[in-house]
Amino acid sequence: MQTKRLLLTIMAVLVIALLAGCASPFMVQVSAIADPKASTGNTRYILLNGITEEQKDDLFFREFSAYFIPILAEKGYQRVESRENADIEIFFRYAVSEGHTGMNTFARPIYETVGGNTINITRTRTDDDGATTTTRSTVHVPLQTFYAGTVIENRSYTLYTSSAALEAYKMKPAGKILWKTLMNTTNETNDLRTTMPIMAAAAAPYIAGNSGAAKKIRLKRDDPRIRAIKKNAGQ
Repeated sequence: MQTKRLLLTIMAVLVIALLAGCASPFMVQVSAIADPKASTGNTRYILLNGITEEQKDDLFFREFSAYFIPILAEKGYQRVESRENADIEIFFRYAVSEGHTGMNTFARPIYETVGGNTINITRTRTDDDGATTTTRSTVHVPLQTFYAGTVIENRSYTLYTSSAALEAYKMKPAGKILWKTLMNTTNETNDLRTTMPIMAAAAAPYIAGNSGAAKKIRLKRDDPRIRAIKKNAGQ
């Protein structure tokens, strides 16, 4: 019975660890600054690829920018397709850094488990008259766990920084910046398709505004804000 209980406990711990891994948090830093005189209501904008403007139909640009278009719409921005019809132009840039590799060293305790089994004992006794008596008994060895030592382990890791930026400029006079929103996150994935909706969800409250200082927002993979961003982008 105790052995069965132990197995169930181990399975529960593994399930919890798996779920915790799936919901591991992302830390996103967001910094937004804006001209206090800039107007955001009913503003028409054209969205441009800030990496290579000629590649406005780049598939990654289309997918990544789709996370921010609904956010801008909620803030009163109306997207148009030509500069002639736009009041401002918004440049969207994104990148992922080269990996930075390091090593973690940690101590891991070792535990041993003994017992948990049943031993059957048979005793045979012969008395002075030659009569033989057999007795049987059962002894249960209780399950015990004890500390057996410590092992030192080294584990390598590689971290990447994903970043994105939105910069808004007035069309007339040309070149006057209205606001800028920067966001980045550092973790073990270099896949912008994974990190972009996470950064968009974290930056949403600050886009086109002023954060006052860099904000750090912690989000789990299953955060409802990320699901909403993906849904609004049609993902």
